[in-house]
Amino acid sequence: MTRGITPKTCSILLSALAVIVSLHAPALASPDEDLQTLGMFYDGNDLIVSATRNPKPISQTAENVTVITTAEIEMMGAHTLADVLNNVPGIQIDDRGSVGTFSGISIHGADMFNILVLQDGITLNFASDGSPDIAAIPVQHIERVEIVKGPGSSSWGSALGGIINIVTKSPIDDKKVGGALSFSAGERGTRDSRGETAGTVDSLGYYLYAENLTSSGFRPITAIDANNLYGKLRWSLPEKGSLLLTLAYTRDSRGEGGDALDLTIRDHHRYCLSTLSLNYPLADHVDLDLSFRGTRRSIDSTINTLSGGDLIQVGTTKESTYGGSAKVLWRQSSQNLVMGADLDHINSDFHTDSPLFFAVTDQHFRSERWGVFFNDTLTFGPLAITPGIRYDQMRPVGDFVSPSFGAAWNLDEKTTLRAYAGWGYSLPVILPGSTQEKVFTVQTGIETTRLPYIWIKTTLFRNQISDHQSFDAEWNSILVKQLKQGAEVEAKTIPLFNTSLSAGYTFVDARSRDSGEILRNIPSQIVKLGLHYEDNRSFRGALLGRYVWWNGADGNATKDKAIIWDLNLAKKVFTHHDSAVELFFNAHNIFNGAQFNTDTRFENARRWLEGGIKFNF
Repeated sequence: MTRGITPKTCSILLSALAVIVSLHAPALASPDEDLQTLGMFYDGNDLIVSATRNPKPISQTAENVTVITTAEIEMMGAHTLADVLNNVPGIQIDDRGSVGTFSGISIHGADMFNILVLQDGITLNFASDGSPDIAAIPVQHIERVEIVKGPGSSSWGSALGGIINIVTKSPIDDKKVGGALSFSAGERGTRDSRGETAGTVDSLGYYLYAENLTSSGFRPITAIDANNLYGKLRWSLPEKGSLLLTLAYTRDSRGEGGDALDLTIRDHHRYCLSTLSLNYPLADHVDLDLSFRGTRRSIDSTINTLSGGDLIQVGTTKESTYGGSAKVLWRQSSQNLVMGADLDHINSDFHTDSPLFFAVTDQHFRSERWGVFFNDTLTFGPLAITPGIRYDQMRPVGDFVSPSFGAAWNLDEKTTLRAYAGWGYSLPVILPGSTQEKVFTVQTGIETTRLPYIWIKTTLFRNQISDHQSFDAEWNSILVKQLKQGAEVEAKTIPLFNTSLSAGYTFVDARSRDSGEILRNIPSQIVKLGLHYEDNRSFRGALLGRYVWWNGADGNATKDKAIIWDLNLAKKVFTHHDSAVELFFNAHNIFNGAQFNTDTRFENARRWLEGGIKFNF
């Protein structure tokens, strides 16, 4: 079993690189073309919405933001959002044994209960405990993923650890019918069947998507059978403005296994999300956005002993939320202002039956939360200043004010300086006695292409956390203070023979502010590596690596000496006008490495292979 990079591993990697480069070897770009490419790692005018809830250029964004596009997702060979985030610097995924299996997530040391996951601005976190289920979110309908690393409470409320906003695909404006069909098959009965279609007929645009993902699992009791549907209808109103209707539905059955605790867990999950939104221009440079939303979720869980199959517990969770948002956006050449309000009603019901302990529990919770927010971006030549503030109240927990202030200074077309400070909070649960975990953050960084042929982005961060719920030696609930600080460095090279490199390193120093003691089980060093090849004519490939030092607690069955490598290859075998047929191959964890940190031995999936075909039309 591989536990690091051996000479044999290096030989294999170099051979893979030689094969990729030898497939196509065009002439080097001229120096002038190289210099132009330096400024094209991203378009500074690309608009993002997650930082302030108002589309604005990346070059004016003070927060540490990463954007993952559809093309990058395809290069990863991803099935779910967890696969995508596993390759993003600063993010660590707790892989629990199979594609689609529930996965934990950490951003700069913040755990999953403090990370807000959105789809087109709609919260996907569980209302009962605040956790997101990133492994249950498919990727085919994703246009891009915007990741804010750090608190986003001045815009979104409960978002102490960061924001992951999924922006879904839109109808195709210039075609009546377009889309894609794909199918992949791999080891252990793993199959992924996807279909999507989009277009515009007169004033009605549509996007429709369906998927089935199934696998017997790569660790014990990790089988999955998931069905996903997504639809989007956009109607352009006769005079001005548009209406947008979306509907998402997920039905799945998933399992987890824990050898050390002799447990098997099986969940049957149903989830439905619907939205209705209106965008209406009130005047020149002034838009009104109104949206109404509703979600329903149910989970039936069964826990048995792994060895004998004895029933330990059955449980049912039902959650429903409904609410809406209203915001006014004012855009001028030197100002980008948004102000608005959110309101949500939450209903949660829990039922558990534990025959082993002769115990039955029923709990019912009703709550509502609302907030008002104000964010602005003022530009003075190369300087963009971003003040923001939000007030939230959640019954019965309490209220919180989240101010923030940031600045982005474009020294020239190749260098941007960023600084950001703000207060944030999270409401991890709606149960009685839950508390607001709070944070004060300071971030500063630089992004530049001044070094020849390289893009580099560096961010320093310091997060002071208070009212974090923990437990003492006798398992009494206590509130503690924490400090999570560190640095993140990302780098990419320009293509040479259509081949480029990428790397990311994140260091997190997490410790108690009360005692100064180092906090364990928080990833303290994370490395992400990539070798990318893309020939627009027919072939693309990526070799992606990830490493984490878990800093596991004493007694954990921690494995963190191996780098996990994935190889993804694709080749177009037929093209005609807008149609194309592509064959692809993915080798996951090709050196069979172990990388996990948990007492219950939810181990990561080992090496497995898959291949498939995709038809675009």
